[in-house]
Amino acid sequence: MDYLTVSSPTAVALPSGPIISDVELAHKAKNLLGWKIRYNSIRVEANKGHVILTGKVDWPSDIAAAEQTIRKLRGVLSVTNRIVA
Repeated sequence: MDYLTVSSPTAVALPSGPIISDVELAHKAKNLLGWKIRYNSIRVEANKGHVILTGKVDWPSDIAAAEQTIRKLRGVLSVTNRIVA
């Protein structure tokens, strides 16, 4: 099941690049998590560059891996990690 939530249709101006919308940011984060750590059960919300991750994974190490993966994504200002194992 894919979850993608965008709280408002705002956009974030990146320090050295184009503007990225919350919709695009959440979509990129969701796709990256599915590809990088192979979880489609993680819910991604984006609001003005702030990303909230929720869901359940099999291994505790995947919690940190998900957060580290998303923190590196261009346009992310902060990450709240509510993923549980």
